[in-house]
Amino acid sequence: MKNLMDATCARRISVAALAIAASASVYPAAAQSHAGYRMPDGTVQVVVPASLATVVSSLDELFTSTHNGMHFSVRVGDNYSAMAALSFDRTAFAALGCEFTRIGLGDNLKISAEPVGFRLAHASLRPGSGVPMLGVIVHPTNPLVSLSLTDLERIFAIGAPAGDIALWSQAGVTGPLGRRAVRPFGPPLSDYLDSDDPQAGEFLGNTLGGLNMNHSYQPLAHYEDVVARVREDPSAIGITALNLPLEDVKVIALKTTETSAARLPDAAQILRGGYPLDRFVYLYIRQAKGSPPDTFGLEYVRAALSDEGQRRIATDPSGYLPLSPAELAEERAKLDRASAADPSAKEAQ
Repeated sequence: MKNLMDATCARRISVAALAIAASASVYPAAAQSHAGYRMPDGTVQVVVPASLATVVSSLDELFTSTHNGMHFSVRVGDNYSAMAALSFDRTAFAALGCEFTRIGLGDNLKISAEPVGFRLAHASLRPGSGVPMLGVIVHPTNPLVSLSLTDLERIFAIGAPAGDIALWSQAGVTGPLGRRAVRPFGPPLSDYLDSDDPQAGEFLGNTLGGLNMNHSYQPLAHYEDVVARVREDPSAIGITALNLPLEDVKVIALKTTETSAARLPDAAQILRGGYPLDRFVYLYIRQAKGSPPDTFGLEYVRAALSDEGQRRIATDPSGYLPLSPAELAEERAKLDRASAADPSAKEAQ
């Protein structure tokens, strides 16, 4: 079954890549080194998922304000088409609502070196089409107040070193509920299934120590259905998007370790760090084999990570949370290291 899912995803990415490559053959790239994303009319092509379209549009305006004569040609797709376009040098950068997926990276490495990724912002808590921040919910009658990342592994996954939690009493719940079996719900584990959030499964797998979900886990394609199941069943627990109505359910505070502070997933707590299900959106830059990262892409990242770039992200209607000062410093240092690998990028600063 896993091989079938991998093959299905690979075909999906390959089809997207061929479609983009075919369009480029009708409008051949200008003969400027490797800039396959530069269109015959002089515009720079960008392929962006719909969840990041307004953010990228705002950052495009910022970039063109300091680069006279520069214009972008934006094509809205999804994470798959953006990854494929970057691999085939048909987009100046890939704005993604997830890290480069395993299958996307595998296809990319057949063509170019591993792309260089930068955190752009935290996921969204605001209703809409943005990539959602995730949280854990239980029925309002459940007395739980907080859970650790280890607890989540034991409840949702199989093979946790500390053992699985099958009954609520094992999570510290007493009374009648403590004798009931835990019923976990959440998004599908594979992106080969259509769902509200195709990349959530891979994110959760990585977050939960690479473990597989247990046999009690019930994947649901729509987060609204996860909320509905938890609302109606006192023994249920769910992983859901936090940018939708959560009436009549209780959001649980989470902590990274048993001794760390528990964090509720509000903007202030997320920006303080330590929220276990913290999720980011990214900018990825292409790197041809044996070459430094794409210079134009690095310039764009520098604009996105500038104070004005982060201000634009903070005011975008998608509701993404800008990086904290510490996170911003980390990404800017990474950008400086990437730029140092290419003298022309350093001169362009």
